[in-house]
Amino acid sequence: MNADLATRVDWSERVAALMRSVGFSLWQLQELETTVATYLVVRVHAHRGIGTTKGNSLQKEAEGRTLGALLKELAKSGVIEERVSVDLHEILEERNWLVHRARRENRGIIASAELLSELLKRLESLANHSLVMQKSLAADLERYVLDSGVDRAVIEAEADRLARLWGWVTEPIAHPR
Repeated sequence: MNADLATRVDWSERVAALMRSVGFSLWQLQELETTVATYLVVRVHAHRGIGTTKGNSLQKEAEGRTLGALLKELAKSGVIEERVSVDLHEILEERNWLVHRARRENRGIIASAELLSELLKRLESLANHSLVMQKSLAADLERYVLDSGVDRAVIEAEADRLARLWGWVTEPIAHPR
């Protein structure tokens, strides 16, 4: 392979790695934002007997808000621990950097394997932190809902329904008891 072609292949592989990492980080952030919206609706706005129509309306409204607005309301409500709030605000800062400044601040990064590696590590950290917080909020929400008297079978049936709807599984999921 001639040097020019090798350089183009290397450049293409670096761009592909960066775009995969940016895309995956944004995907994880969106999942976290949906979980935060759901957490706010269930912990702050919903109540027993609210009904599907009203609950879905609250969910849709919450999902239309920014992550920053959701976090402000959660903090004001007092339903979230300080440690969790701090972690979510750190993610918000990184999210805002990624969406608003990352490209501008990293122009020409493809030419430097070392700088690209640092950026990829930062993006991986953001994606991982988002996933950890999403799982933490989901577990807390599950405990809250169970403590509120919702039967675990109802939660598992909804999880199965969503998994099939999203194409994750085609058979019922075996839930550990």
